Amino acid sequence: MPGQPVLLTVDAGTSTIKAVAFGTDGAEVAVATRDTETLRPEPGHVEQEPMAVWERTAAALGEVTAALPEGAEPLGVSVTGQGDGLWAISETGDPVRNAALWSDSRAAGIVDAWADDGRLERIVDQCGSKPYPGMSLPLLAWVAREEPEQYERVDTVLSCKDWLQYKLTGERTLDHTEATIPYLDKRTERYDPGVFEVVGLPDAESMLPRLAAPTAVIGTVTQVAADATGLDPGLPVVSGAFDVPASGIGTGAATAGGLSITLGTSLTHHVFVDGPQPATSGIQMSLGHEGRWTYAISSNAGTPSLEWAANVLVGDTDVAGLEPIARAAPTGSDGVVYHPYLSTAGERGPFVEPGARGQFVGLTPEHDAEHLIRAVYEGLTLAIRDCVAHLPADPGTATVTGGGAQSDLWCQLIADCLGCPVAVPEGSEATAKGAAVLLAVSQGVYASLSAAVERMVTVDRRYEPRESVTEQYTALYDHFSEVRRAMEPIWSTRAAASNRADSESTE
Repeated sequence: MPGQPVLLTVDAGTSTIKAVAFGTDGAEVAVATRDTETLRPEPGHVEQEPMAVWERTAAALGEVTAALPEGAEPLGVSVTGQGDGLWAISETGDPVRNAALWSDSRAAGIVDAWADDGRLERIVDQCGSKPYPGMSLPLLAWVAREEPEQYERVDTVLSCKDWLQYKLTGERTLDHTEATIPYLDKRTERYDPGVFEVVGLPDAESMLPRLAAPTAVIGTVTQVAADATGLDPGLPVVSGAFDVPASGIGTGAATAGGLSITLGTSLTHHVFVDGPQPATSGIQMSLGHEGRWTYAISSNAGTPSLEWAANVLVGDTDVAGLEPIARAAPTGSDGVVYHPYLSTAGERGPFVEPGARGQFVGLTPEHDAEHLIRAVYEGLTLAIRDCVAHLPADPGTATVTGGGAQSDLWCQLIADCLGCPVAVPEGSEATAKGAAVLLAVSQGVYASLSAAVERMVTVDRRYEPRESVTEQYTALYDHFSEVRRAMEPIWSTRAAASNRADSESTE
């Protein structure tokens, strides 16, 4: 009698690694987690030790494998994780140096130089989106300039998840979502080696590994990896996708026009579309499957605004305690508008402004904490609408995940503000579930992504937009956007004045 088939996954996030086993119906069977360490050896440098990340992944896989019910039969392994960064290995498979992460800014000057001399525009024309400093090519150019001896040792450029898959299988691959920017030609969805000529690194063409679609089996678990993880040797490993598109798949938004929103420390919005789009305000990536592309815009706004409101405006509550306070104020907060740009890095989507800062607009003596707290929720929601308005799709439903999805108030406000239903999927591991969906399609459990999503993703809660409230938020969004645009030169002036004051104070 055959045992229960299970889908083994890894979600290697920036701060936490999760190994999750799913049934073919999408139910979570077992979960194990390990924290990771992020290093900041110099300002702007954000790194991790690749071997430490692998060791924690192996430990999590060992724990989840040991927790499987008797008779469970793993069908394979699918890995997702943090995107971009530079995880370079030598010819012998050893890390050349610590991995530079997606949030690393050391190559900012290089990207600026490409923009000044027109090379960035040529890259955008080729792949469809602008690379940012934390992507592998700018980081590789930085290593070539600043660490030439290390650069000479680079044999293969990988991402985090593909590094882990290399440790599992010994195979060097990169999937389409990781490779699109800036290595793919958007017209062919294949490598364009000309990008290395553009940036003056013609020899780096050989550093790209085999390109593998997300449902392709790239290899099998080696005996060495089996000994480290508790997995069976010979178990198939699929190419997968990095965490942003994987989370979209795991929320059920994998059909064309499907919108997925993550409410976390930052806000991530992405839609799945058919083929590359002419718009360049976000990041678009080939999925490498069924002609689908994913188009994403991320904002630095997010739950820190709610944490700030709980600590500063109330002081004796947590974020969950804000909701009943906010409900006491009316829609529109009696004219108070909040711009949720609290990050010291400013904003990155849908506009880029390092000097952007948070603010309340429209305060009078009649406003109290209820108005301010509701304005924070509404400001975050209007920032979501601002991002969605710049996506190349008109969604029929938005799926919402992340810590903020626990708030009934916020989910209802998103439905009202976007004017479309909001669905919150069951389960807490949407990103890992996306990896499981890709594995299930790879192993023939389901014939397509849509068929797998229909069976494996279920909705926990649903929120319908209220037409009269949507009309109010449409008017408020116009005001929110107008004030935001008017503030941009003022933010620049503030930043210049602040820098001047800091300089004078150190003299």
